[in-house]
Amino acid sequence: MSKVVISYSKPTERMRYSADILFRVCLGIDVEWNKEVELDSYGYTIKSETKTIVCPIHSLSMNDDKAARSSGVRWTDWRGFKFPAEVLGVTDLVFDPLASAFFCCSRWEEFPSMGDINTTERDSHGRYKGNQSAAFSEGMLRTPLVENLAWAISAELNLKHPVSSRDYEFKPTIDVDIAYAYLGRSVFHSIAASARDLILFRWSNFVNRIQVLLKGDGDPYDSYNYFLSLHEDQNLSTICFIHYAEYNRPYDLGVSKPYLDSLITKLRGRAKICWHPSYAATQERGEKFKMEKKSFEDKGIVEEVRTHFLRGQSSIWREFQENSILHDYSMGYADQPGFRAGMSRPFPAFDIENNEPLELIIHPFAIMDSTLMTYLQLDADSSIQLVGEMSDAVRKVGGVMVSVWHNTSVSDHGIWKGWQSLYEDVVRRCLPSSHE
Repeated sequence: MSKVVISYSKPTERMRYSADILFRVCLGIDVEWNKEVELDSYGYTIKSETKTIVCPIHSLSMNDDKAARSSGVRWTDWRGFKFPAEVLGVTDLVFDPLASAFFCCSRWEEFPSMGDINTTERDSHGRYKGNQSAAFSEGMLRTPLVENLAWAISAELNLKHPVSSRDYEFKPTIDVDIAYAYLGRSVFHSIAASARDLILFRWSNFVNRIQVLLKGDGDPYDSYNYFLSLHEDQNLSTICFIHYAEYNRPYDLGVSKPYLDSLITKLRGRAKICWHPSYAATQERGEKFKMEKKSFEDKGIVEEVRTHFLRGQSSIWREFQENSILHDYSMGYADQPGFRAGMSRPFPAFDIENNEPLELIIHPFAIMDSTLMTYLQLDADSSIQLVGEMSDAVRKVGGVMVSVWHNTSVSDHGIWKGWQSLYEDVVRRCLPSSHE
């Protein structure tokens, strides 16, 4: 296997982590550290069999967050992209590639605003806003920047690596936040909802509810056979994240457990069933998180999660690991499509507070249905064009194109009318065989 040799006398955990991301994760090659260096005040070197480049060291690589925040993390152009961690000097590069990878993958820029809500940086759910990220400001959010960096270094060093554009994968995932529109509610809830429909003159809702509950018509959110068959026809596997919590307005609107249990039985064998921790469980964590996790243990996989409302941010990665969560699929923005960590493929998490890598694996996603419709308010043509552009960016680095859709958005019901056919276009456009 190919390898690179990085020479520096005292590599930090951040430097080792970032080197592992750039070379092992992105390119599939080994890293060897040479610490027998007499003078490395100028920076560090990265060496292949035929070439060596000298890189400066940014304060991020040296664990000096105070200095990094004081001076700011500036971006610079190189090989057609813009990368963070500029350091001006006499080295071959004018930025620190290891600090650049760390800045992106650790989500370092998000830490000062942790716990905030309704601020410039964070929304009412405490989620960091994509349009406030440095990658968005620099026009680099819609490309897997860290993987681009790895490929650019590879070209600079004339490296041969096993990863190619032919390794591109498409992985569709489905979040089941509200399993059914009308089924699975108590009699009182159904009566109250019907009365509300009448008072507000929502005649179609009232008629649909009656037809489902009294006449046995299919529930409009029961789109499971549709998307499973669509994926199976294209030889795609499906991951379903099931919201399995008590009804708790306004954010946890799940249906009754017997209906969910029946649904999970139907899905099992055709899809990978994973836990979708509720808003309340992610907010409060502690015992509530553990109890909800335990309730799902015999239903599906509790070690692989995507948090409801995408609230699984880097500040709770260690808590996830301590609760035996092995894989988190929450890495993405609600308001913007793109690559929040600069990565399309899975990568290991890093604990900034304790300054050490974690065993938890982060699975980024690139695009989500509600981002396109609710936040960007795009029509079908603009949506598929954007999806195609992002898929092409992932293809170039042989990465993993992960989409997030919901059973509700492919139902062709209510506000999602017309989005079923759009999803078919999304799937076709993201297939490995697509060259449109």
